[in-house]
Amino acid sequence: MKSNSRIKDPGIILTIVLVFVSLFVLIWWPTDIYLMGISLAGWLMFSTYIIWFLLAAIYVLWIEKKDENNE
Repeated sequence: MKSNSRIKDPGIILTIVLVFVSLFVLIWWPTDIYLMGISLAGWLMFSTYIIWFLLAAIYVLWIEKKDENNE
């Protein structure tokens, strides 16, 4: 079994992406910009659901590929 760097671990990389997207949304939270009666931060969080789903799919595929290479 090879010893890999923790920096190259898919979970760490995708967690960093998730944190940056969350920080981007939370930066808009205090602003009072409304679109169709909903805060811009609410729209940003709603629109990022697609990103969360894609990150989950990428993670699963990445881990499966990594496990195949280890066997």
